[in-house]
Amino acid sequence: MTNFQEAATEIVDHHLATRLISAGDPPGLHETVVDLVTEAFPQHVEALMGHQLDSLTHPSGTQWPDAYLADESAAEDALQQAAAGLRVALAQAGQMSGNAQIFERKTAARLRDDPRAALRSELARVPRPLTRPQILEWSLDPAPWFTESRSEPGVWPPVGFESVAGQRRLPDGVEALPRVSSGPHEGWVQIGFTERQLTPARRYPDEPARQIQIIVGLEAGGGRTPASPLPLAKAPWQLWTRPLRHLAPHLVDTGAAMRHISTTDQPFVALTDASATTLVNAPLPSYGLGLPHLVLAPAVSVIAALGLEPTEGVCGFSLSDAQGEAMVGRQWRGHLVHDENYRPLLPAIEGADLLIRPDLFARLHNFVGAARCHVGLRVVLKPTEQLSAISAKDDRNH
Repeated sequence: MTNFQEAATEIVDHHLATRLISAGDPPGLHETVVDLVTEAFPQHVEALMGHQLDSLTHPSGTQWPDAYLADESAAEDALQQAAAGLRVALAQAGQMSGNAQIFERKTAARLRDDPRAALRSELARVPRPLTRPQILEWSLDPAPWFTESRSEPGVWPPVGFESVAGQRRLPDGVEALPRVSSGPHEGWVQIGFTERQLTPARRYPDEPARQIQIIVGLEAGGGRTPASPLPLAKAPWQLWTRPLRHLAPHLVDTGAAMRHISTTDQPFVALTDASATTLVNAPLPSYGLGLPHLVLAPAVSVIAALGLEPTEGVCGFSLSDAQGEAMVGRQWRGHLVHDENYRPLLPAIEGADLLIRPDLFARLHNFVGAARCHVGLRVVLKPTEQLSAISAKDDRNH
């Protein structure tokens, strides 16, 4: 490699862009970080990266290892080194800060690599639950198209997919929402669910990478056609850890939130920005050891209307009210598969759901009104061949 600056810019933008933007993108910080990574690249990053990839991947493999690699380490080191001199650099540019300690503390809070999302995700992990709408019971068999046998190719798409292909709402409305059958949250209602079943490409027998993404979410809508293609909103993952009055003080009015959800078409479940990948047609994750891939949360309006706050103490993703725990987010990963390359097994299944206490579900349903309460559904295949055109031969040659 000769263009180290171009490579360094790519690394910094890939690993640090979100944190730099959240910190207000201080003038000169991005450029300084790129310069530091550029300087480090020929000295040790390039050699260490090559050694890591040789040790953790197969020469013919295309999947990046799920590990903390030299490029990410170099970007983090450069950010911390550059940020340490940020106050002086701004002063030299004529931007004087007030109290040095306050400046350093606020800057560190905005730029730090917050581990709490990964820690909470581990605390929220459960064995893969069987809880899902009845119409999706065909998906309980994990990645049935991927077989260890070299002589028996799996069926693609999986049997049962055609029953939901093209559907955007569950036909039975909120009656289709399942309830947890056992455990500490027995009887709670699952108002959000997403699961990705993904298998890697392999050469023999020749099979492409395949995935199914299932998304279910409670939503409000007056018309037959949903307002958005996905039954999910977007939200910061800190909804699980910080009271709403701290994150968005202007949105904590319970009465206004109740009026909003009773009149506005919207999803009540959100995909948070802690997620390492996008939901639909996402590639295999290329980096981010420990970062949760899918984290759901209630929409901001739901938290405000129900008066919820983060649960105290050590816990996963949990919100409470005066009566105790009120909403819970769960995580799961598993069903290891091998693509016959020299590297660790990969989890073919990863998912998350969102549970609500039965009495709060009844309140939310009353706020919205039976006529406006729906359950959104989206099931996506990749590759996306037309069902009528699929044959075993065509699929193997895709």
